[in-house]
This record gives sequence, structure tokens and C-alpha cells, in this order.
Amino acid sequence: MGGRNHTVAGGAVLVGAALIAVGATQAWATGALTLRGWVAGETPHGSLGFDRLLGPGDRYGDVIPLLIGGATVLGVSALLLFVTRIPVVGILWRFLALATVVGLGVISVPAWSAVNDPASMVADPGAAAGRALGLEISVARSSNLLDITPGPGLWLLTIGIGIAGVGALTPAMGRRTPQPEVVAPSGLRRTSTGIPPGWYPDELDDTVVRFFDGVRWTAATRPRG
Repeated sequence: MGGRNHTVAGGAVLVGAALIAVGATQAWATGALTLRGWVAGETPHGSLGFDRLLGPGDRYGDVIPLLIGGATVLGVSALLLFVTRIPVVGILWRFLALATVVGLGVISVPAWSAVNDPASMVADPGAAAGRALGLEISVARSSNLLDITPGPGLWLLTIGIGIAGVGALTPAMGRRTPQPEVVAPSGLRRTSTGIPPGWYPDELDDTVVRFFDGVRWTAATRPRG
């Protein structure tokens, strides 16, 4: 049995890192007018990138550096898993990947909250402007004037987090070391009947002859004369 193989885990973590990195450059939410909103003359809200991930009180702001940094950590962890054969060291890289996944998951929570409840996330609900803006969006959405949906960036981030998390939890596989085939010495092989006892050239060493007793090759050898 050889060392532990983390190739499957490393591959999944690397794929997740790539999806997260791409998702960081895409919009996490899009706001499109419904037909009723267009008829009502509402203004489209466009889309929001991760450079404007707003939570209550604008506490998040630009999270692109955090997403890119997390994707980088996952990528490095994946490469280290590819080359690691020591179980304890492999666990260390998996723990690093899992911690990064949890951190990225925390970042994604307010994005999904904003999509599901934009009125509570687009501005500080304690401020007068926040209450007005939240009320405006709530009315527009409840009146079917505005359709707020997750953007491709949020989907890529979520899928990437899931794949990387599953990869980090995937058990390492044992790698078998190929064993050389052992060829039995000719003196221990059985043979068919019909050959008379005597000294015959050895099959493995052409410098000696081996004695055949009529049933099997024996261990007795002598130099070929």
C-alpha cells in the first residue's frame, strides 16, 4: 500500500476556486422591470456587482478582494493536496480549504438576503432615507413592478463554495504500490509426465543444469559441462 491520494479532493477544490474567481467579476443581483412596471413608467435598477454588496449600514461594501483572496487560498490548497501523500499534512490543507469555504459562505449570506428581502438590505433601515428606499422597493416588488433575481456571480459563488466544500470533505484514497510479479524458480514447477529423470538445462540460468526426478524439478543444480 502506498501513500494517500488527494487528487479527487484537490480537483474539486480547484474547480470551486475557479468558479468563485469568475463569479467575483459578475453581478450578484439584477433588477429588471416586469411588463407591468414598464407600463407604469418605472426606472430599471440594473445590476449590482460584488463591489457593491450592501448590508445593513453598508457594512460590507466591496468584497471582490475577499472573494479573489478566498479563491486564491482554495487554489493553493488544491495544488498542495495534489502533491501531498502524508495523511496529517493532507488534513491540514483540507482544514484550510474548509475554513475558507465557511468564510466565503458568510459573505454570500447577505447577498441572498438582499435578493430575497431587498428592502432590509439596500440601505440602513434606521435612517429616514433607508426607510424611504426600502418602502419604495417593497411597494414596487409587491406590486409586481420590479423583478429582483440572483445574478450569475451569486450563482457561481454559491456553486463554487459547494463544490469546494464537498471536495475538502472527500476522503483520501489509498494508492497501491505495484508489486513486481514473482516468478517461481523452474526447480519448483510441476511439469507434465513423460520426461525421464535426469539433468536438464535450467530455464532461468543457462550456466547450470537442474535435476528432474520424473515428477518435478528439484533444487539440485550443477554447472553446465
